[in-house]
Amino acid sequence: MNMTGIIFSEMYSDELSSFTYDRNMAAIPFGGRYRLVDFVLSNMVNSGIINVGVLATQHYHSLMDHLNNAQQYDLNRKNGGLQLLPPFATQNVGANHRGKLDDLRNALDYLETVSTTPYVLLADAYVICNIDYRPALEDHIASGCDITLLATKQAEDSEIDCPSVMRADNGHRVTSYALECPAKAGDYASMGHLIISRELLVSVIRDYTSRGIYDFQRDFIQHEFNRGRLSINLYEVNDVVLRVRNVNEYFHNSLSIIDGSVGTPLFRGDRPIFTRVTDEVPCYYGMECELGCCVIADGCIIEGKVENCVLSRGVKIGKGATVKNCVIMQGSVVGEGASLENVVVDKWVTITDGAQLKGLSSNPVVIRKGVTV
Repeated sequence: MNMTGIIFSEMYSDELSSFTYDRNMAAIPFGGRYRLVDFVLSNMVNSGIINVGVLATQHYHSLMDHLNNAQQYDLNRKNGGLQLLPPFATQNVGANHRGKLDDLRNALDYLETVSTTPYVLLADAYVICNIDYRPALEDHIASGCDITLLATKQAEDSEIDCPSVMRADNGHRVTSYALECPAKAGDYASMGHLIISRELLVSVIRDYTSRGIYDFQRDFIQHEFNRGRLSINLYEVNDVVLRVRNVNEYFHNSLSIIDGSVGTPLFRGDRPIFTRVTDEVPCYYGMECELGCCVIADGCIIEGKVENCVLSRGVKIGKGATVKNCVIMQGSVVGEGASLENVVVDKWVTITDGAQLKGLSSNPVVIRKGVTV
């Protein structure tokens, strides 16, 4: 495929700080056995993209460990493949993030010498979907526009701000482009996926960063569009699209995959979601356990009552424990007689015997990685 993939791995890290204080946002576990980055990366691989760069500036040890040698994505190649693009050694990685153009400046050598495809797909890792990018590229070429934005149409008014909101004519040519505002019913909400020619992208990176301009959306897209110097094509995506921009969205989207209307389109057989494979023994279900509508990964030991939950690998639920509407990540232990409802438990947490934790559906309790409660 004549397109290179660039993945932004750190969008919404502040809003997801409960999970990102020691890990990259793209490395947040999801769905029992995956990480957020697996979805966009698998979409690229399934679409025939064999040149992928992942931009990361901090806390990327767990991301590197997960991506490993990229064999699980069939991207361990002599030519092309997967590359992690960290910041320059001389850059102050502790400085505040200045924008996507600042990130893309670190990918200039990669875009100019390593991957020289005519087109580039820029994609945020916070979007969970299972789509084919090939029709989007064909639509971009046919439109003759400078860039193509992938977006979903709002069925109802959104309650939180969207990164970018668009309106388009009958030919899907964008007529209005707004940033950081709620999308109303009938508007198009951006997925953070954009197709652009490599030549134009390299020119924009060099021109704008040399003048101290780093906000890709506001300073390039919106600025040039409002002055009539940038044409934008809109490619509507009708598949299931989940966005993880804060803890509440993470919680509800995690539980939503239990519903077949969401989980089945995301995890379809003809376009698999790839991830790092960890060999685990099968799950053990005790004689007195009770299960209802759950997603349970390998290696779990279930001896209590579990209802409407997502359990990652190696989770242990003790006898007499009750776990309802919870997301429990790898290696965590819920002690005997404990009670959890509307709780997100990070990796390697120990919930002691008899402990009781109860959050709200609109405000779940979050237990940080490695602590004992």
